[in-house]
Amino acid sequence: MTRKFHFTLWLSLSFLSVAMILYFLDLKINANANQVSYIPYESWSFVTICTLYGFTLFIFFSMANSYNKERLQLEQTLHSTTESLTYVQSSLDDAVEKKTFEMSVINGSLNREIAERIQAEAEGLKLRKRLQAILNSAGDGIVGLDIHGKVTFVNQKATELLGWSAEELIGNIHHDMVHHSHEDGTDFPAQECPIHKAFKDGMDYSESDDIFWKKSGQSFSVEYTSTPLLNDDKVTGAVVVFKDIGKTKKLKKQLELIVNSAGEGIFGLDIDGKVTFMNKAATIMLGWEQEELIGRSHHDLVHHSHINGTHYKEEDCPIYMACQDGKVHFKSDDIFWAKDGNSFTVEYTSTPIIEGRKLTGAVVVFRDLTTFS
Repeated sequence: MTRKFHFTLWLSLSFLSVAMILYFLDLKINANANQVSYIPYESWSFVTICTLYGFTLFIFFSMANSYNKERLQLEQTLHSTTESLTYVQSSLDDAVEKKTFEMSVINGSLNREIAERIQAEAEGLKLRKRLQAILNSAGDGIVGLDIHGKVTFVNQKATELLGWSAEELIGNIHHDMVHHSHEDGTDFPAQECPIHKAFKDGMDYSESDDIFWKKSGQSFSVEYTSTPLLNDDKVTGAVVVFKDIGKTKKLKKQLELIVNSAGEGIFGLDIDGKVTFMNKAATIMLGWEQEELIGRSHHDLVHHSHINGTHYKEEDCPIYMACQDGKVHFKSDDIFWAKDGNSFTVEYTSTPIIEGRKLTGAVVVFRDLTTFS
């Protein structure tokens, strides 16, 4: 039961009791109204009412005192709660301020990182565009491959030579598209492909005469170099640089036909006097096959002795001199030695080969004077 209910109950019982007492006294007063001496019931009524008033005051002040104590307790609790709330609010404000500062620092860091990343991406894009411009200006086809042989980038020359667009090549396996077959149409296994080997074993590979296949299904002769791409000593792919040598091969073949059709013997020498090529007339006159002379000293095999059999020093040989001094040397009466050991009289001109400003060898044109006579 609540305190309010107790107060009401007590007050109700008090008034009920007083009402019953007053009713009893009224009955007594009426009954003794004609008697001379009677109990002063009016006095008793006054006393009863005063008692009720006193009891009511007692209950009121008791309740007021109780409520006052409760108020003081509540005020104390409120004060304590207010202090706690103030402390919590202060702590919360400090935490919010700290978190706000941390968030501002984090936001500042994120903004700087985003700005740096945007700048890096912009610089990377600029660098990629510049690199692509450099690649596109190259005269040779350039193709980048990953470790699976898939195309990662191509330059403009490569797309022109292959007939495939960059979008058609990138992401597809290079070997399956342009290097899948030999010239005769037989299958070219990827494991045997030098380009494939470069990103498998990390070594450089080159071919001076191979073929690639165009989108149209036609093949063309190429010379290429396949170089592995390294990242922290780890192979991540390969770069293939190639060029169309079809015209060069055709020109070389025509040159060979012209040279082999000449009636004079023609052979080439490197800077050390070793044979680099010879025509058909030279092989007929000397009796040596081209494969037997190429890479060997011309003087030691063909021009080693004078007509009397004495040794012919190489440093005195006009042919060898052209390889050393860069001057044209002509001899109208000399001898060459054939493979069978016989000599024959020759007339020759030794002309130096100069590439750029560098002396790289000589070309010798000779004829058999015995046969000519």
